[in-house]
Amino acid sequence: MAAGRSVALIAAGGTIAVTPPSGDVQEHRGVADLTPPPGDRPAGVEVVPRDALGLSSRRMTADDLWTLASAVDDEIAAGRDGVVVTHGTDTLEETAYTLSLLVDTTVPVAITGAMRSPHHSGPDGPANIRAALAAAADPALAPYGPVVVFQDEVHVAGLVTKTHSARVAAFGSPAAGPVGFVAEDRLELLLGPPPVTALLPRRAAPSVQVGLVYAATGIDGSAVETLSSDSDAVVVGALGAGHVSPSLGAALVECAEAGKPVVITSRCPDGALLTNTYGGAGSEQELRRAGLHFAGTLSAPKARLRLLFGLSAGVPVGELFPTRRPAPAH
Repeated sequence: MAAGRSVALIAAGGTIAVTPPSGDVQEHRGVADLTPPPGDRPAGVEVVPRDALGLSSRRMTADDLWTLASAVDDEIAAGRDGVVVTHGTDTLEETAYTLSLLVDTTVPVAITGAMRSPHHSGPDGPANIRAALAAAADPALAPYGPVVVFQDEVHVAGLVTKTHSARVAAFGSPAAGPVGFVAEDRLELLLGPPPVTALLPRRAAPSVQVGLVYAATGIDGSAVETLSSDSDAVVVGALGAGHVSPSLGAALVECAEAGKPVVITSRCPDGALLTNTYGGAGSEQELRRAGLHFAGTLSAPKARLRLLFGLSAGVPVGELFPTRRPAPAH
């Protein structure tokens, strides 16, 4: 880690910042309470505190994400050497990915949080903040784009997910694992940065509605009919490698024919979407022939955010989710 690094610490709320509940009300502490004293931060790191939001992450909206991304942009423009964001864990992976869509950065950006609140035994927030500060102070992390730093592991935004509902080691990247870790306030990188950036070519405040539906046993076309009427586009968490029931498939095709983009992802946390292995109603071949778009390895919530902010900025859906050439037939 380089000495004399200025790192912004932006507080957005979440478990890491909550106070003991008083009846039905629970407050969030500000960044002043989260900023570690000099003896509890990596040597040579100057912390520049900033309050942005004070929300449980379950309450985050697309407008809140835009506000947070703008705060990160401001700190980068002010000449910070890195940025750390503290955030609730329920939607932390979505916010990390949104930052990778919206923030064009040449400095490290790390997002972290806590599974145990400050007033519970063994709070993990202080250690996570310290590790995130160490990571964000190292310029070697910048090419990775915004990352999640949790329990001393470093995960890229496009792959990380919350894998456990309550354990302090709550985050993982099933497809690849962490790209690095922090030890003794030192960043150690194990894998290279992602080969393709998630950054959108244009950015704008959110102005569209994107619906999200998951395929499951017995889920039919009725799941889409109401959703599509209230949405400008739809993302589907499909079964396996890109399959849905015949009824759901027909409704999705009808939605696409009506001019609303439909993007297919998989419910599975790892693996590829197929192109020409299965045929028939609801198969990936049928859905691709009908002009539906496939999201590669992105999870459904992240694909939804890419579609939402991309369409808001006028980026064509085909540019957001490029078509892959089918593999040769067996």
